[in-house]
Amino acid sequence: MAMNNEEIVKNYYQGIYLTETVMGNPNGDFIDNSPRNFDGKVFTTDKCIKYNVRRYIHETVEDIQGKKNIVFFYPRLSEGAKKHDAKYQTKDSIFEKIFDKDFEDLKTNSPDVRMFGGTFSFTGSDPKQIYGPIQLSYGKDINNAQIKRLQIGAPFATDDGKQTTTGSEAVVDDAIISYDVTINPNSYPGLLKEDDLELFKKSLWYGTNLRKTTSKKTDSKMLLLIKFKNKRADDKVTALNIGELKDLILIKNEKERKDQNNPVKKIEINIKQLKNKLEKYESFIEEITIYADSSEVGIEMEIGDKVKIMEPNVLLNGD
Repeated sequence: MAMNNEEIVKNYYQGIYLTETVMGNPNGDFIDNSPRNFDGKVFTTDKCIKYNVRRYIHETVEDIQGKKNIVFFYPRLSEGAKKHDAKYQTKDSIFEKIFDKDFEDLKTNSPDVRMFGGTFSFTGSDPKQIYGPIQLSYGKDINNAQIKRLQIGAPFATDDGKQTTTGSEAVVDDAIISYDVTINPNSYPGLLKEDDLELFKKSLWYGTNLRKTTSKKTDSKMLLLIKFKNKRADDKVTALNIGELKDLILIKNEKERKDQNNPVKKIEINIKQLKNKLEKYESFIEEITIYADSSEVGIEMEIGDKVKIMEPNVLLNGD
């Protein structure tokens, strides 16, 4: 992806990001790696999604030698360490080796910092904090996912001649997780570039799809972004937050999709509540863009001529 657009983002955005995890773990906790939940209600943190974005940037467009698109908040192995050693460099080490202790250089060449911000505390310098323009909420399952515990075997016995040791892992049967997305350039005026926003959308979608292990697997299903009109002429933008949106969409065909005798793959989304809310603010909205694979997600929305529904492969334009 060509990263050469220095135009800064001049509009406020809100949106919804939807993922699906089938027989996997969308976000394990620190106790036993079970899917995070409150009394069985599955949720996820924003950090697992931000990690997907950072990993995608790191693996696709990061250029250490040219010092371009450096992912600052990403684990890097210590010099000479192998991956299985799990020995990682410190923030101070990265700051010194890549950016020569120049904080402005770090901001200029680190898209994840321009997206999500961060807290920066380095030896011998004053601490700094950037509240990133792009924020994601905790994710919430809207598909009444059930947590299933599976018995697994280990390849080694406890003692010679005795049976193989056993353990367990926990997965969800089918979790559809809804996140709120907010993009507020006023958090740090002039920081977020249009190229950063395009890279974020692409990395969000395809970075999440790359999360594939036996237990951890998640797919992007929908990204809806509302672009609000900007009526200001100064370095700030017109900010209009209309409240959390992630609970305003429902799965229309939940029962049919969970019917084991006749399972349905396609997710049909009920957007009635969301549409009702957005219609009240139509005069403040410039456009609404929805990215969704039409073979996997069914969604219909009309609000004047504001809505564009696009296949997610358009996010790859510019590669």
